[in-house]
Amino acid sequence: GTNDVLIGASVKIKGKSLGTITNIDGKYSIQASPEDVLLVSYVGMKNTEVKVGTQTNIDVELENNSQVLNEVVAIGYGTVKKNDLTGSVGVVSAKDLTKIPTTSAAQALQGRVPGVVVTQSGDPGGDITIRVRGVGSITRSSDPIYIVDGIMTGSIAGIQPQDIESMQVLKDASATAIYGANGSNGVILITTKRGKGGKTQLTFNANTGLSLEPTKYRVMNASE
Repeated sequence: GTNDVLIGASVKIKGKSLGTITNIDGKYSIQASPEDVLLVSYVGMKNTEVKVGTQTNIDVELENNSQVLNEVVAIGYGTVKKNDLTGSVGVVSAKDLTKIPTTSAAQALQGRVPGVVVTQSGDPGGDITIRVRGVGSITRSSDPIYIVDGIMTGSIAGIQPQDIESMQVLKDASATAIYGANGSNGVILITTKRGKGGKTQLTFNANTGLSLEPTKYRVMNASE
């Protein structure tokens, strides 16, 4: 649908071991007979079969395989199917993050993943502390590290829950190993929403709140 070239797509002759992959321009070259069938596959796309026949230049357009994409969980080393996941990874969807109106992604994470404790200071707009598996750090800080769209950042306090597509919390050593000692307190991976192409879409969310000072009691002063 986007007409983007696919680099590294697999092109094989069905039933045979002969195959190749597409180059940086999305092009490929393979020796095939008219009776052969080309099997084209790519991660996240539906496999497509094309009969060679008399064609010498075969262009193939692949469709998104949404069912496969929904079953994939991002971890430190890339992606893994949810059914094959053995490590301790908590996944929070965009729908869960926006169930309760909050002003930051850190607040939205509160109570969503077992073993993750989110606490906020008593000051209005104060810092939010996140602890994964409690406090047991080998580094000077007990804070987890945050990876937002592949970039490490020091805080997620300024990220709105409405901007998040999904959030993963890596809790065990196997998932966080790629980050070394920095990941000893856990890793929080955030993928933000992106444009899906096609027609322009506008989403509007509004929440109002009222903060009132508790009733003040008249108390004695020092001289009294």
